Amino acid sequence: MFVHRAIKKILKILALTLFCPWVIFPQDSQAQELGSFKSEIPFGVRMCFFRGSVDSTKCLVTISVDNENLLFYRGEGYYEAHYEVFLSMRDSKSRYQVRGDWDKKARVPSYDETTLAAHYDPLQEEIYVPSGKYEGFVEVKDMQANTYGNGRVSVVVPDFFTNLPKMSTPLFYDPGELEADTMPALPKPDEFLRSASLKYPAGKPIFMLIDIYADSTAPMEDWSLTAEIVKELMVFPRVEVPIAEGIYAQRRLLKISTQTMSLGSYQIEIKLKDKANNVLARTTSFNFRIIKSNEWVEENYETEIRYLKYLATEKEMQRLRSVPEQERAAALKAFWDKMDPVPATEINELKIQYFERIDYTNKHFSTDQREGWETDMGEVYIMLGPPSEIYGSRLNQIWVYERENLVLYFFGHNLRNRTVFDEYIRERRWWRDSGDSNQ
Repeated sequence: MFVHRAIKKILKILALTLFCPWVIFPQDSQAQELGSFKSEIPFGVRMCFFRGSVDSTKCLVTISVDNENLLFYRGEGYYEAHYEVFLSMRDSKSRYQVRGDWDKKARVPSYDETTLAAHYDPLQEEIYVPSGKYEGFVEVKDMQANTYGNGRVSVVVPDFFTNLPKMSTPLFYDPGELEADTMPALPKPDEFLRSASLKYPAGKPIFMLIDIYADSTAPMEDWSLTAEIVKELMVFPRVEVPIAEGIYAQRRLLKISTQTMSLGSYQIEIKLKDKANNVLARTTSFNFRIIKSNEWVEENYETEIRYLKYLATEKEMQRLRSVPEQERAAALKAFWDKMDPVPATEINELKIQYFERIDYTNKHFSTDQREGWETDMGEVYIMLGPPSEIYGSRLNQIWVYERENLVLYFFGHNLRNRTVFDEYIRERRWWRDSGDSNQ
């Protein structure tokens, strides 16, 4: 079956490459990666800071663990993972200690969703922390597999009552379903905040929530918030929002259009400026990604069909290319519906995993001549997933697929024993039994 089940051994080899954890800091401090893992559970950490009470700062802690890094147990119509998170930080000056101990259960409706390299329900908690510079660690424990992941954390918690003006950490905000060209209502200051994903479907606007803090010594007068977005050497139109005068603490939403953005990673920097265009506060640049949407697929139909060459026959490819423009979305949906390994679930596990692997191969196997997904190494990775073992050097590698009883040899990105791979795939193309009249 094409959708392979959990492949755990490769995580020991590729953990730091595939799932690099991160922390984003506010104001002018620098982002820092947590890299000191000691075991099998890679995870991500993000901390967003807002003004709390007079002697504390509100911190939204987000812990992300991808499904495939957890052990799921089967329940009545669902699969469930269970993990605990422990946070311990100490202020280097005051010696004030912050401790958090949280319990999280993640439930999915199908087994295939347990192997996805994505998380859809991260753990998010609000804590209140006095300002200062903190050092410590975060630990994640899979309660069912009895495995651990941990990493060092170093973070500066800002004081939003001194040395103003300042901004909160920009928060990717999910307002839910909205009508076109409308702005969502601002959440109330005491409302629990939940950070949106850092991945946005092409064409869907991004909303960023920011608090601005000032005082009587630096009143707001003709101030503005600006967002500058960059991808490689491309600079996109600046987004600017005016700040109301005479208010010393206010919340603003930035709406960023993605209509002109292609797929890929982008950097964004938020600045608070006065009427003379002086920068009063800024955030460290951080990344978000634009991913596929139905609108993108319709506008890039030929590209989408090219991606299907490892799943579709030549006849299917020709049929999809001949579909009238107004029927393209329905034709692609019908193709993926036919391929869905678990039709009863809301998501198509095969489709998600397939494009996750294409994305990975483009990042790691691309050459000057070809995108990574079109190389032999990319094709093998897309069809079989990560190998259980890898031997050799960067140019000469041996990939071992223990479960499939396959050993594949690469020179550069070229597969030397292609016949072995082709025969294995040809014998196991389970989707060819779907009764397609075009076969």
